[in-house]
Parts: sequence; C-alpha cells; structure tokens
Amino acid sequence: MALLTVDFHTKSLARRTRMDVFLPSLNLGGCLKNQDPEYYQNKEETYPLIIFLHGFGDNEKAWQMNTQVLKLCEDNKIAACFINGENKWYLNLGPIDNYYSLVEEEVLDFLYGNFSCLSKKKPLVIAGVSMGGYGALYHYLKNVDKYAACVALSPAIRPDRLDESEIGTLKDLFLSNKGKELNVYLSVGESDFIIESSKEFNEFLVGNDLGVEYKFIPNRDHSWYTWAQEVFEVFKYLENIKN
Repeated sequence: MALLTVDFHTKSLARRTRMDVFLPSLNLGGCLKNQDPEYYQNKEETYPLIIFLHGFGDNEKAWQMNTQVLKLCEDNKIAACFINGENKWYLNLGPIDNYYSLVEEEVLDFLYGNFSCLSKKKPLVIAGVSMGGYGALYHYLKNVDKYAACVALSPAIRPDRLDESEIGTLKDLFLSNKGKELNVYLSVGESDFIIESSKEFNEFLVGNDLGVEYKFIPNRDHSWYTWAQEVFEVFKYLENIKN
C-alpha cells in the first residue's frame, strides 16, 4: 500500500492545497519476493481511480480515518484520491474558491500527468458523503460521459445558503440526463435527519423514470458508523465497472 500526501499549488484556489493519493503497490511479502530492481518502472498495469469527497466540517483524512476504504482499494487494485474540499460544496464559488474546477481540471490533470499507473482508459468514479455526496452527484451529472459511476451516501440535496439558480439544482441535472444509463449508488439511513428530503427526492427520481433510486437503510443515521458499513456495499457495486 502506498499513500502519498500531495501539497501543490492550484490556479482554482490561488493557493496551495492538499490531497491524499492511494496507489496499489507491493506489500511486504511482494517486496521480499520481487526480483526486479526496476519493478515499478517496468510495470505496465494501470488502475481505476476513485475520487473521494468528504462531508461538511471534515477534510481529506475523513474517509481514511473512519472506514476501511484503503484496505478495500488495496484488495481491489483501485487507486484513490482524497480531496480537501473545505466547506465549499465542491462548487465554483469564486474568485479563489473554485472547487468544481479544482476537481474536474487540476486534480485530474495532476494525477494523470504524474502517475503512469493511472490511465483515462480505466474507469473513473466519484464518491462522497453528506456534503460530499451532493458534490459527487453534481460533478457526475455535469460530466456523465467522464465518470463510470457515482456513489452518494446520505447526500445533501441542495447546498446550504447558496443560490441554486446560478448553479442548477440536482433535479435539473438529473432531468438533463434523462434517457442516459446512469450508474449511481444512492443510500440514506432511515434514522437520518435528512430522511424526509431524501424520500421526497426519491419520489422525484422514481416518478421521472430516471433509473436511479435510493437504498433506505433501517436503523442507520447520518454518521460515519453508517457510511463505514456502506462502503463494503459500495465496493460490491463497483465490481462490475472497475475494469
């Protein structure tokens, strides 16, 4: 397992920011058995990539600290990027808080440009919880042809205190993709404080025949306890699209 902290300058934010990057690599046993002194230089294998978005009040460490996501990525030979989105909803809030551009342009350019084990020919997935769930849906629906799938766990349905007339609602974005095959894993706990808005949104999805609907989880709330369990189901869902 290789886990790197990347500290880099960004045009979108006009400052330095950080992200963590996980890359499949030899474990100790593999290192001890390896006979090729230029193993990584000679290796031609490439990996799918998942971009993980945290929720409000968290940072790029949240998924790693609260779930088994690194072990699951290692077992499934999937690369991962954990972005620090602060509390900015992964949107372009300008002039130096353009987090939508950060994700869609700079982060992907940096990763594909600097790591030969990542290839655009492999599936790209975006995943998030809560605020990050909103961000994952927003980015996916704006770029359906780019992403192989979206994972939104207990997603917020709209950004707090922001004018959606300028950015578009999730409902508008879903309708703009009607007729397309959407790969979205969408779940929420039945004890979550956003359950009523989630049920209303699910009625919209089903009523408009968008091919996406919620998974409602009994006895689960809006917490990492819920999402830590769900991440195992997420990787089962992704098994069909990772190659």
